[in-house]
Amino acid sequence: MITFKDTTIGALEFSVRWEQNNIQHEEWFLGRKFNPVNDIFPRGMREALEGKRVGDSVAITYEPRMCIPRYKESMVQTFDLDRLRPKTVQGDPIIPREGRFYPQGHVNGLLDIYPDTLTPFRLTEMDEDTFTADRNHPLANIPVTITATIQYMEKRGTGTYGSLTHWREKTCDWGPGMQATHDDDPTDFFHPTFFDRKTTEDTPFTPPPVDDTAKKNLDKAYDRFIKPDMRVLDFSMGTKRPQGKFDAAVCTFSVEYMHRPVDTIRYVSHFLEPGAPIVIGFSNTFDESNVIQGWKEMHEFERMGLVLEYLRFTKLDNEAGTLSFRNDWRHEDDPLFRKTKGISDPIYVVYGHKAK
Repeated sequence: MITFKDTTIGALEFSVRWEQNNIQHEEWFLGRKFNPVNDIFPRGMREALEGKRVGDSVAITYEPRMCIPRYKESMVQTFDLDRLRPKTVQGDPIIPREGRFYPQGHVNGLLDIYPDTLTPFRLTEMDEDTFTADRNHPLANIPVTITATIQYMEKRGTGTYGSLTHWREKTCDWGPGMQATHDDDPTDFFHPTFFDRKTTEDTPFTPPPVDDTAKKNLDKAYDRFIKPDMRVLDFSMGTKRPQGKFDAAVCTFSVEYMHRPVDTIRYVSHFLEPGAPIVIGFSNTFDESNVIQGWKEMHEFERMGLVLEYLRFTKLDNEAGTLSFRNDWRHEDDPLFRKTKGISDPIYVVYGHKAK
């Protein structure tokens, strides 16, 4: 039986869990090729994995500064507003909003930061003349629990050491934490053209499909909340108007096209039994003509924060949380396998419950 040690390589399933403002968050990320000799693991995890077999897991909770880079007051800076370069999506300007994230490269004159640097900062305050940028990691002050599960493992060939991978950076940077609010203050997502769409007609269309692995990940997320005997209200595009009462509600690949999402979700709430879960899933692909303008402007993890805001407005944010699945295997017979380098489409899920 092969066990985890310096002479093995394989794949690890990482799960990162944290709680912020009474909302649960979980990020699942596939570490496609670990190498115990070269790789950098979160503190204590390499030692905990030693001797483990396929299917075994280790879980470690890290307090602030033990895994995520520590919070520094010096990383919160106030600048003149004219130092913030205009940010555009396909030529459309984006007006800065408090609580949103933007690339650090869009702040002119930052030391050691290049104009094309995409590492995000959070715009925490803004007035007519200045803005404040928090360049700390969004999880800097939050305890996180990281679980590593060995998915598969084999003996390493002689001399095939591969490249170095920093697994904390891979799993925790570039997204996790961006779906939460700043200091429990609602993010200022909305502006006058936020819900505009290129098309002005509600003509039927089909959202871009995701691959089979992504579909299975979405089903796994739904299965956490939807039981076989439940009456489920599906309010995705193309479904019929509801009648009667339901034990749960789901919405798949549709919320990004809703130009009146709060009204829609509030309407759905009337048909739900007390305590019923509502689960909303989406990916990072969308129909350009029908998606709302604001959706295009946001980082993928910020979109989960937007949907959480919809649930807050409609009082369906009890026992709320987010789930994400990234970097999973795409089937080799998938037509986009080569183009995507075998990486499955990401899945993002936001959930809440109706008050009991």
